[in-house]
Amino acid sequence: MNKFKKITELYFNKAILITNSKDIYYLTGADFDGFWLLLYNKKIFAVTSNMVKGQVLKHFNKSVEIVVSNLFSDGIVEICKKNKIKEVGLDVSNTYVLTFDAICKKLKKNNVKVFKVSQITKDLRSIKSEQELVNIKIACDIVSKVYKEIKNTIKPAMTELDIYFEIIKLFAKYKVEPSFKTIVASGPNSANPHHISNNRKILKNDIILIDMGCMYKGYCSDLTRVVFLGKINVRTKKIWTLVKDAHDVSLKTVKNGQRCNFIDESARLVIKNAGFADNFIHGTGHGVGLDIHEYPSLSQKSKDVLREKMVITIEPGIYFNGKFGIRIEDTVLVTKNGYKVLTGAQY
Repeated sequence: MNKFKKITELYFNKAILITNSKDIYYLTGADFDGFWLLLYNKKIFAVTSNMVKGQVLKHFNKSVEIVVSNLFSDGIVEICKKNKIKEVGLDVSNTYVLTFDAICKKLKKNNVKVFKVSQITKDLRSIKSEQELVNIKIACDIVSKVYKEIKNTIKPAMTELDIYFEIIKLFAKYKVEPSFKTIVASGPNSANPHHISNNRKILKNDIILIDMGCMYKGYCSDLTRVVFLGKINVRTKKIWTLVKDAHDVSLKTVKNGQRCNFIDESARLVIKNAGFADNFIHGTGHGVGLDIHEYPSLSQKSKDVLREKMVITIEPGIYFNGKFGIRIEDTVLVTKNGYKVLTGAQY
């Protein structure tokens, strides 16, 4: 319960409501939805419905006080009245707008002051425990194996969707789920960073960009590689080498205490000096954990700073609209004196 303690110490004598399922999983280890948490000093309340009550009772084993309510907002009001709570903090970054508005109206109507907080678990979740790192490493090992297997099956006349569903089958083989919608982008489609795989057929000397990740025990991996079928023309090979250089240069700047915008600048400078600044159209990376995109952000405007045991991606890219795109991405652990690449798939 140390995670709860850190939160309640920050907001002494004020209640904090947590509705985001990933935050709840992080704090409690409960891998099912259907309840909210209200933290108040040393007390923990779970608001749930009759449908989920049994699971909540079994999971928490009397370590929290359970309130059953068809409307969770009514349950929160009930707790506030019983415990004379006058202020409740709502996480504006992790609460759906309609849910947020409904809770605010209900609490204000019952003379409970609402104050906004943002990303309550952001800092806690960004520094991974040893068990979290084990889970992420396993997810990275699996996605690397899947890439190795899928790479050897790609042939001309297959479609992007053929490859996409083969990847899904391989994830099922390893008993994991995708951490995001897999991207298989071939030929000119590879110029779209968030392409949705379609029925385009792979050609004889094609380029195929694959961006995929999986979840192991709730923790994500993220990997992007480019597959070349047949002959690679000189210009495409030059761009791939340039992106790989940017990837490697920025990777070497990763360490505890490093500014995230400096890492982004390092990758961007390599690409800019080669004359392709306008073709690098996204940030260099992002944090990875229970969510595929989380704190910190490795971008030009980021004010975030790396700390030991953060897990991030390094993923520079160059894109030529209507022609092709190259992106190379790894999931990376920040160590005390540098980094460790967790995705071991061949480039």
